[in-house]
Amino acid sequence: MKNPENSIQNFTNSGLEQVSFNKGDIIYQFNEQPKFAYFVYTGSINIISKNGYNLGVIGEGELFGEVSSLFNKGHSVSAEAATECRLLIIEKDLFYNKVQNADPILKAVIRTLTGRLDDMNEKSEKIWKELHFLSSIKQELED
Repeated sequence: MKNPENSIQNFTNSGLEQVSFNKGDIIYQFNEQPKFAYFVYTGSINIISKNGYNLGVIGEGELFGEVSSLFNKGHSVSAEAATECRLLIIEKDLFYNKVQNADPILKAVIRTLTGRLDDMNEKSEKIWKELHFLSSIKQELED
């Protein structure tokens, strides 16, 4: 089994440009056209739905923005720095070419996981909306 620390070190030694963000900085917004995929070197990123719900947190050693970059479609979520962070930016053309040159089985896995991620984001958004609605009804009943 590979050592994850070695994988991160290889990634950071790849010559990719590093960018820094402060807590609360917007990295990209919903429906914005992709420019990059991002690798979290330090810190963490909040993934925010189009209606402002926090769908999850991306941590060190993880990628985000890859789906939009791969399929050249507007971002389905927004990304905001949850903490001070340093990211490695991967040009979308470089990312796309790496995936296109991958083994066909890996490409199929990527397509499958991408579809599942989109579905889960939509379901999470729906659950947050319903929870918000139910909370507002509860508040009205208590008043």
